[in-house]
Amino acid sequence: MKKYILGISLMIAVVVVAVAACSKSDSNSTPTPTKPDPTAPKPDATVSITDFAFSPASVTVKSGGTVQWTNADSAPHTATDLNSAFNSGTLAQGGKFSFKFTTPGTYTYHCLVHSMMANATVVVTE
Repeated sequence: MKKYILGISLMIAVVVVAVAACSKSDSNSTPTPTKPDPTAPKPDATVSITDFAFSPASVTVKSGGTVQWTNADSAPHTATDLNSAFNSGTLAQGGKFSFKFTTPGTYTYHCLVHSMMANATVVVTE
């Protein structure tokens, strides 16, 4: 009987710890603004994610050029190439992602989180 009670007590303790860990929230914390890195190279083109759209919908850079995306929406977004050339991961509000394009071509990308958003393109010239 002692083993049974000990086993149940142990299971209850594990469940309590798991629930506490899963329900932990930092909703009262405010994000710390990041300062621009003065040593980072200036992007050759910028795209803003605003109102569930990439703006502009198409940018052109030379090979070796960098494009920077900034999420200006309150919802999370991604900038993900349809052929897996790049993936920003999830960008929270104010999040930035840069990618250097070294191969000429047209890169079509979308937001993995919101399939209703129109695709956009990066055109890389020689």
